[in-house]
Amino acid sequence: MTDRQILRELAKQYAECALDGRSEERIKRYRDINALKKVRPPVLVFEVPWGEYANEPEMQLKCIDPENRRIEGDLLRHLFQFRHFQGDYALHGYCRVNVAVSVSGNGLECSENTARVGTGTEITAHIYHDTIPDAETFLSKIKTPTVTHDTAETQRRLEFSRDFWDGIMPVKKAGVGLYLASWDQIPRFHGVENCLMDLYDDPEYAHLLISRFTENHIAVMKQYEALNVLDTDPLYLHCTPAATYDLPVLDMDRDDIRLEHIWARAMAQIFACVSPEMHEEFDLQYTQKLFDLCGASYYGCCEPLHNKIDKLRRFKNLRRISITAWANVDEAAEKIGRDYVLSYKPNPAFVASPVFDPEPVKAEIKGVLKACIRYGTPCEFILKDISTTANRPENLTRWVDTVNGVIDEYFPR
Repeated sequence: MTDRQILRELAKQYAECALDGRSEERIKRYRDINALKKVRPPVLVFEVPWGEYANEPEMQLKCIDPENRRIEGDLLRHLFQFRHFQGDYALHGYCRVNVAVSVSGNGLECSENTARVGTGTEITAHIYHDTIPDAETFLSKIKTPTVTHDTAETQRRLEFSRDFWDGIMPVKKAGVGLYLASWDQIPRFHGVENCLMDLYDDPEYAHLLISRFTENHIAVMKQYEALNVLDTDPLYLHCTPAATYDLPVLDMDRDDIRLEHIWARAMAQIFACVSPEMHEEFDLQYTQKLFDLCGASYYGCCEPLHNKIDKLRRFKNLRRISITAWANVDEAAEKIGRDYVLSYKPNPAFVASPVFDPEPVKAEIKGVLKACIRYGTPCEFILKDISTTANRPENLTRWVDTVNGVIDEYFPR
């Protein structure tokens, strides 16, 4: 078979999954949960250690051309997930082609030591060295990034995809989303420990850092808007359901897409150990300047936020809050109430053993459901940050089945 024949066959299989009605129903449930309706909690799996499954028969690459192999690999992952641990995974009813957008550097250099984990994950451990030790050095280096859109490359990608999707599914542009986590970026140039020490020893410098990064975010956001490359049809926002009734799905070729039409997401993971007051002073007040430009927002990732919900209420367009397995879920649900989606991130260690044990999974999910039902809090279960499944993809299958089994006790199908 030629590369084109291989891709067309996979495209047909993808279309069968995407258009069989399941995705449509799930996308409606995504919109319902973002509207804070009482619905069955979605169950999703992301950030899978795909390298562990490279020898699976279903994952074997056959294309020759490097670009074709990249597309083939993406399609194979979608299909593998749908067959083995789909949960409430939904697919777009069209082929999405990313626009060719690039963002220049901010003038800062990253000096680091890295260590790859010996599994199939793409996660890398980092030690960052300080390249901006003081304000003078920082100000001499920092600059505003420039965003460019290579329209010719975007058109080439569209034509390339239309060739093998012809007669199977429509092909449309996919724009860019907003990742606005300054305190996930600043440590790459200043070091994690230095950033945390500055909050106490040199708060003036910490404010300078976050202020300048915030200005850069705003500049980049407005350039995206001017270039009309923002994405209004994401199904997922950092692994969580993004489909909503509140924001319009627009077409880049026909509509002017503005920041107020899209989601924004932010986090400050290194602030897991700081007080709510310090978190607000050095991050939330700056993040608000970014969120206020957008239509809806999502805050948090792996940092415990159960004791900071009151501070997050400053975001007027906040829709969902990430609650990690290391947070106090009862306190989080009580403080969130019916006002936001509690996006729960289960413990990925439970799928890391060669022998899957469903009992700790059941206990974890039951605890979350009881807390959320007690306070009427919409919730979802998003398994992510998976470093390993001990080379056993069936662990993810059993995890999804176990979680859905527990949910069945509270939300009968």
